[in-house]
Formats: sequence, C-alpha cells, structure tokens
Amino acid sequence: MRKERRFFIRLIVFLFLIISVTYAGIPYHTYIYNERRRPVPSLPAYEPEKIYTGETIGLDKDFSSPEDLFVDKRNGDIYVADTGNNRIVVIDKDFKLKKIIDGFINNGKREGFKAPTGLFLTDEGKLYIADSQNARIVILNPDGSLFKIVGKPVGEVIHKDFVYIPKKVAVDKLGRIYVVAENVVEGLIQFSPNGNFERFFGSNRVEVNPVELFWRRVLTREQRSQLVLFIPIEYRNVTADKDGFIYGCVRAWYDQIKRLNALGDNIIKQEGRTGGMYGDLYFGFTVRGEIVDIAVDDSENLYVLDGRVGRVFVYNNLGDYLFVFGDIGNQKGTFQYPTAIDIDKGKVFVLDENKGTITTFKPTTFGDLVLKANSYYVQGYYGKAANIWDKVVKMDANYDLAYIGIGKNYLHEEKYKEAMESFRLGFYPTGYSKALRGYRIEYMRRNFTLIMNTILLLILALYLINRFLGNTIRSHYHNFLRNHELFYTVMYVFYVIRHPFDGFYELRRKPKAFRGALILLIFIILSFIIQRLMTAFHFNPYRPEELNILWEIGRVLIPILVWVIINWAVTTIMEGKAKMREIFIMTVYGIFPLALLILPQTLLSHVFTLDEAAFYYFIGTIGTLWSIWIILSGMMELQEYTLSKAIGTSLVTLGGIIFAMFIGMVFFATFQQFIRFVYTVYLEIKYMIG
Repeated sequence: MRKERRFFIRLIVFLFLIISVTYAGIPYHTYIYNERRRPVPSLPAYEPEKIYTGETIGLDKDFSSPEDLFVDKRNGDIYVADTGNNRIVVIDKDFKLKKIIDGFINNGKREGFKAPTGLFLTDEGKLYIADSQNARIVILNPDGSLFKIVGKPVGEVIHKDFVYIPKKVAVDKLGRIYVVAENVVEGLIQFSPNGNFERFFGSNRVEVNPVELFWRRVLTREQRSQLVLFIPIEYRNVTADKDGFIYGCVRAWYDQIKRLNALGDNIIKQEGRTGGMYGDLYFGFTVRGEIVDIAVDDSENLYVLDGRVGRVFVYNNLGDYLFVFGDIGNQKGTFQYPTAIDIDKGKVFVLDENKGTITTFKPTTFGDLVLKANSYYVQGYYGKAANIWDKVVKMDANYDLAYIGIGKNYLHEEKYKEAMESFRLGFYPTGYSKALRGYRIEYMRRNFTLIMNTILLLILALYLINRFLGNTIRSHYHNFLRNHELFYTVMYVFYVIRHPFDGFYELRRKPKAFRGALILLIFIILSFIIQRLMTAFHFNPYRPEELNILWEIGRVLIPILVWVIINWAVTTIMEGKAKMREIFIMTVYGIFPLALLILPQTLLSHVFTLDEAAFYYFIGTIGTLWSIWIILSGMMELQEYTLSKAIGTSLVTLGGIIFAMFIGMVFFATFQQFIRFVYTVYLEIKYMIG
C-alpha cells in the first residue's frame, strides 16, 4: 500500500515538473482568431531560443536604448542601432562582437553619430543609417567608408522652418531612399538614389472622429478654431521585402500595415478574416496597441511587432492570421518594450529597447508545419499543402486555416462534397459557396432525368387529385373547420394576410382569436429556431451547436411583447381604439407572413450560392414588407387610424422601444455597480472580522 502511495506521489510530482518546465519554456499564451474574431487557444508556433545582452556578446558596455536591428541575409551578421551609445554594433551569426561603427571619415575629418535610430542594409552591403539628431541619412560602403550623406530634404513643398528628424530608413531595388521622419504626416520622404528629395510617398488618409465631426458642424467658427485639426496619421516604421516593395506601418485603428507600389498605393491583400486590422482584436475591433516594426520573410509573411503588448503577430500575404508569440514580462521570450524585429532563415530576432537585449525565436514543430503548408498554400500548390495541413489539424483541431487549405485542395480536385465539409469546419463561407456551386452542377448532371420525372409526376398527381378528389377534400376540410372553431381561427390567418382590413374586422369578433394567436406565436418561434438551425452554412453567421433554445425563444418573444406594450401605451395617448389583447393578436397575425416565408428561404439557402444571395435575401425582404403592411393595416382597422397616423404611431413606438432599451441598460449598469459595492463591503467586513 505504501509503495503504491509513493508511486502515485512521484507520478504527480513528475507530471507537475513536466508542466512547470513546459510553461517555463514558453511563458506566454498563444491563440488564433475564429470566424467571429474571438481568440481561440492554439499551439505555440515559435519558442524563445536565447537572450543576448551586451555582456554575452562581448561589448565594453551594455546596449543603451537600442532602437533598430537589421540582419544581413548574406552572412547572418546582425546590425544594431545602439542609440543611447551613439554607435552601430555589428554581431556575427554566432552572436560574437564583430565590430563597432561609431563614426566615419568625411572630407578628412572624423564624424560620429548622434542617436542613430534606423538601419537598412542593401544586397550590395551598403549600410544606411538614420542619424536622427544630426538630421541626416549616412550611407556607408561595405568597408565602413563614407559613400554619401543625405541631408534635410529641399523642395517647394518643404516648409523653410521644417525640423528634420529622420527616424527610420529603407531602400528599394532601384536605390530610392524612403525615410520616416518625426512629426511628418504627409507620408514617407522619398529621395532619389543621388540623395535629392523627390516627393512624399504613400500619404495616409485623414482619420476622422465622427463625434468631433458632429461638433464641427454645430459649433461656431471661433469654437471650431480651438479644436484639434484633422491631420493624416504618420508612419512609425518602414522596410522593404526581397522584391523591393516598400512596407510601412502607421499609427491607426485599421490598415496599420501598407505595401506600397511605385505610385504609393497600398496594394496589400486583405482577404483574411481579420480584414485590414492587425494586432490584438476585441469584439472584432483592433485593440489600441502600438505597431513599432514589421518584417517580411521570403514567403511574404508579415511579422508585426506590437511594442505596447510585447507580441509578434504573423500574417500570410493573403491577410490570414497565422499565429502570435511573445508578451510583456521579465521571463525568457517576453519583453518590456520591444522596438525592432527581423527574420533570417526562419529565425526571428526581437530587440528590446528597455532591457537592451536581443531575443531569438525558432519555430516549433507545429510552427514549422504551418509555415511550410502556408508557403505551398499561398503559391497555389494545394495538394502539397493539404498533406501538411492534415498533420496540422491532428495537432491543433482549432486551426481553421488548415481546414481551408484542405478544402481548397478538394475544390481543385473537384471533390465538392468533401470541400464543402472542410470549408464548413474552417468557417470559410466563400469557399463553401464555390464548392456548393460545383456540387450543384455535378448533382444536376447526375440526376437531371430523375428530378424532371419527379416534378412531372408530382404535377400530374396534384392535377389528378384536384380533378377527381378536389371537391370531396374541400368539402371535408370546410366541415372540419366548422366543427373545430380554434383550428378555423388559426387557419383564418391565411385570409387575414390576403385581405387584412376585412380579416382584422372579422377576427376582432372571434372568441378564440387570442388562443389562435398563441398557437401562431409558437409557429413563429419555431420558424425562427428552424432558420437558426437549418440555414446553410454560408448564409448562417451562427453555429447551430451553440444554439440556446431559451435565448432563441426570448429573441422572438421579448421584442413582440415590448412592441405590444409600448404600442398600446402610445396608441392610448393618441386616441387609439384597440385593447392590448387586440394589439397582441394583430402583431402575431401580422408577423406570420415573415415566419411563413422563412421556411422556403431556409430550404433555398442550401441551393443558392453567395453570388445569388440577392435572390435569397429577396425572400426575406418580401416577408418583412408583407408583415409591415399587415401590421399597418391592422392598426388602421383596429385603431381607426389613417395610414399616415399608423406610420407615425409605429415610428413613435420604435422610439419608445429604443428609449426603454436605454433605460434598461442604465438600470442594469447601476444594479451591477450596486451588487459590486455590496460585495466589496461584504469582503471588507469579512476581512475585519476574520
């Protein structure tokens, strides 16, 4: 017994140590975003490898507020802008000090740097340095000698009092120089290869705050003059990819990353589910982070560094979110304020300005698989990608992009049914719609004769039944209605929706109209539940497995009851004649056309593709307009209103509903604060007693 107990204790301790070691190796949470832009746990794609400081590298003194880092793709050398020490540190691929560049010879005199903040190294080995406090770009030859100095831009569009503080620099394949300068909102400053100012490049649009825009319309000229001006957003950093395209990151809520062509237009693809938003998302919107640097690998994947949250977000060139790593902290793999990032041979280098360290990250097995599969995927080699995506899915069933990749391979192989299932698992409506189109054509080709024969036989059967049995069936039906008054009252809805004025006039006098309305209300609720459950995936933004029956009932029932109560209150004031009971009956009978058309709309959602969405939504539009007309007709008949008064009363009712919602939200927030206060007092008393 004791041996067994010792064995279990050792096993528990062993498992605890494994978990502890695993957590210590990767001290940050990793996640992806689902189709609703909500974070979902995912396996780590990168793990921290090593942290390098000035001491471990062999420097005479530690880094001081380093602001930029660049890796030479030819030999693996690492260039660091040691801003606080006014120098450039060059480290070899083994992280040993190679040399320190703290100045250069210019016209026989030695000059130094003053707060260098940006670096860029060309394929020829020329080093471009943003010497910020000296207001210049210094270009050095591979041997460290001076090639050129590019000073303050001069041109008609440059104000004579312009204070030039270059912060970051990049160079394209033609040798044109692009500079991010402090407090410049017109765009990147573009110089020719000779160092002459050419233009402002890739200017950003103005971000307008809707609230401020409203006040500017209502305030006087003097008051408007005291407000902050709307100005374009400025660039934060700039880099260039292997093809010479310029990438810039800006301070904004969305479209923070730009890929600029020769005309300065943003040509970055945004087909992914995060749209033009980068970094952390919260309820579908970008959290106000601070993107400080970007890097682009050979597969055109974007590595986006957010200095505020200390994370690296990775996207492919289609805009799909791949993974995230890093965090704020003091553990290995976390940062205090990361300021620069670069990539070389799959390894990621992150520079921390506050810590004065360089942290290297390497792909995990999972990350390596994703990167390989994604490389094939973006190039259109879906077959090769699918084989790897299968392994990814086995490791992480939450990874939607893997299902999408597998689905695209099935689509390419014309296996439409399998493609539809994969796209559904990956929550990719566009792909599902394309697969449905192919499956529909394929199904019609195989079963056209059977379908047409079935339709013809059905038409013939209906004709024969009506021809020989129609009178008998109608006679039995009418006899059944006369003997079952409640059933007759329920079925009377079909007369009401065709002849609303006469229908509501007669319905008002039927003793079982209220019971009939309750039965129809059940039908309406069931119709909306069926719509949520059975609408085809590409038209259904909700997951059927997450359906909450009580919530679905409330979603239909509560708006109807609120409408009835507020409409009764409004019409009572506006000389209406109907009672609350009659308004309830009118509302339920009026909504019936919409609930009725929901059923064929749900069925046809499995036939229509997204390209034919207009036909699908047209059915719902007809039902909505039909129901509105029935309710307005009922108000005109029961309340003895004109059409204009019925419309006005309805609008006032809607306004009352909005006001009631606002009051409810205020009450809920106040009640929540009260509960929190009571709980806090309880904890204080408990602490004092205990």
